Order: sequence, then C-alpha cells, then structure tokens
Amino acid sequence: MEIGKIVKSKQGRDKGKVYVVYEIVDNDFVKLVNGDTRKIDNPKKKRVKHLDVVDESPNFDKQTFKDSDIK
Repeated sequence: MEIGKIVKSKQGRDKGKVYVVYEIVDNDFVKLVNGDTRKIDNPKKKRVKHLDVVDESPNFDKQTFKDSDIK
C-alpha cells in the first residue's frame, strides 16, 4: 500500500465508499481521507485487508493537497 492510492472499503459501516490513502501507520493499518466526510484533519484509520485498490497511480503530494482536491 502506498500514499495516494485510491481504495474502496470492503468491510464495515463504510462498505463501498472510496478513499485516498493519506498516511501509512504500519503494515496493517492506513489512514484514509475522502475530502467530504473524512477530512485531512480527521482521517479514518482502517486495516489494509479491508480495502480494495481501485487506482494504482499514486499522484498525491501530502503537503500540497487540500480536502477540495481530494473530493
């Protein structure tokens, strides 16, 4: 898993929602944002095994992106 990948949740209350990987916590967890319900200042922590990668191209710069860009 890399920062900037677009992923889709396959487990939990947010099943089917699309996120951008914002931060890698460790081998099992990542922090996700979507610019709408999960903003950069409050990312969602989720297990990697509960995510499907939708887009492989990580074109995301954590320092310059804003919620409106992710949305």
